[in-house]
Parts: sequence; C-alpha cells; structure tokens
Amino acid sequence: MNAASQKYILEFRSDRGGRPLSRMLIALAGFLVWVVFQGFLAGLLGCIGDLIPRYAVAGAGALVPLVLLWQLVPGVSGVLGGRQVRVAAASSLALFVPFIVIALRTGMEYRGVSVQWAVYAVALLLLAASEEVVCRGFLMDALSFGNSRLTGLLLSSSVFAMLHLGNDNASTAGIANIFLAGAFFGFVRIVTDGLLYPVALHWLWNLMTGMVFGWNVSGHTLMPAVFSPVSRPPWGCFGPEESVLMTVGTVGAILILLKRIYLPDDQASAGIETVPGGKTDEVDP
Repeated sequence: MNAASQKYILEFRSDRGGRPLSRMLIALAGFLVWVVFQGFLAGLLGCIGDLIPRYAVAGAGALVPLVLLWQLVPGVSGVLGGRQVRVAAASSLALFVPFIVIALRTGMEYRGVSVQWAVYAVALLLLAASEEVVCRGFLMDALSFGNSRLTGLLLSSSVFAMLHLGNDNASTAGIANIFLAGAFFGFVRIVTDGLLYPVALHWLWNLMTGMVFGWNVSGHTLMPAVFSPVSRPPWGCFGPEESVLMTVGTVGAILILLKRIYLPDDQASAGIETVPGGKTDEVDP
C-alpha cells in the first residue's frame, strides 16, 4: 500500500466545519452544556436514590442539546455503523479474554441475579451510550482539525480520561489506560463506521468486570454482581483498568485494528480502494 493509502484512513473530506478555533469553541460549548445539563437533571431526579442509575438517566437526557450542536461540525465517520464486525470482535477479544482467564483462575462465588442487577445493567448501557456519543461522537468530530481524524481521536480520548479523574482511587496507570481505551473505541468507530460497536464494547466491559465478575470498575464499587471473587485480583482498588494486563490488552486490540487498516492484503476489507492517479477512495464492503 502506498503512503497515500496508509494516510487516507485517518483523513476525511468535508466542505464545512470552520477553523480549528471555532471547532474548539463548539467542542467546549457542547461539552459544558452536557455537563451542566446532566447535573441539573440529576438534581431533578433525586427520587432515584442510587447515583449510577440517576446519573445514567441524566446523562442520556443531557445529550439532547449536545446533539443540536453536533450538527454544526462534519462527521469523521458514520453514526451507527455496521462494517467490519469480525475485526471489531477480534480486537475486543484481545482485551476481554485475558480478564476472563483471570476471573476463572482467581475463582468466583455465585451470588445470583436480581431486579436491581437488571436496573444497573440498563443504567450502565445508558452511561456507555452517553460517554460514547459525547467523546467518540461529538468531541471526536468537533476536534478533528484539518480533515484529520487523528487529532479528534487523541483529543477526545484525553477528555474521556479526564472524566474519570474524580473517581475513587484514581491512579496514574488507571487514567493512562482509560486514555488507551478511549483511543481503542475511537479506532473501532472509524473501522466500523459508527458508534454502535464502541457503545456495545464499552457497555460489555463495564458489565463483565463490574456486574458479572464483581470487580471495581474505574473506582466504582458495590454494584450488584452475578459473582463475587473468591480471592483478590492482581490490581488495586481502582479496578482492572489500572492493571498492566489492561495496557497490553488495549494496545493489542488497537494493533489488530491498525493491521486491518494498513496492511496491503486488507486494503479492500478496510473499505479502501486505489483509483487512477494513485489516490484512494472509500468503498462499501
């Protein structure tokens, strides 16, 4: 694959969106609107006693004004997506399987499934959807300057990591790994052409680690879980996000996506074809 082909996947074409300063102002305005509106709605929803379900509903509701601002910037990828399901699944296995092995080796004690478990599962889905729309959707689009997807991916991943700075037991390793997870979700959006799979993977991660295996998730504790660990897992109180295994798994998952993007044999599968003149264009697989 020539240099132009390799570069294309991190580029997009658009005739609108404005200069970097205006894009940054739109990104800042949208993010602040979402944060303030989420806090306002959370106050109104005081009847929901548990914080996670309350902020899940509030965060989803706060997407309404943000989506209106989202229309002011060009999209670097699709909104839903449905391409490259196999490569998305393969990359997620690189992240998920090692932790499933850890759970089996450390031992699990069955606790059961309750109505509260189902409520929290839905709440985690709303939280994952909200964070992905904000970070991998709105911010990634708004902060992709100069028709480059890479700036939006990196900057939105930084914001995603900062959202977790106030969590209990936050650590440098944990925040760094959350940045890598944000980059992974960003590449998944680009490869699958939408947010459906980033939302699903984000939700499944939180569900598996926190509500199936009973571990802390990014500092969140005391969620209802199907199992409780018999012995302490090999990481601190922040959760598996601060482990070396998370670093290795996330980097491995990103490399699988980059392999599909860049290697010549995968050029057509990645939705890229060479057209006359040495340029590349996107095709529907």
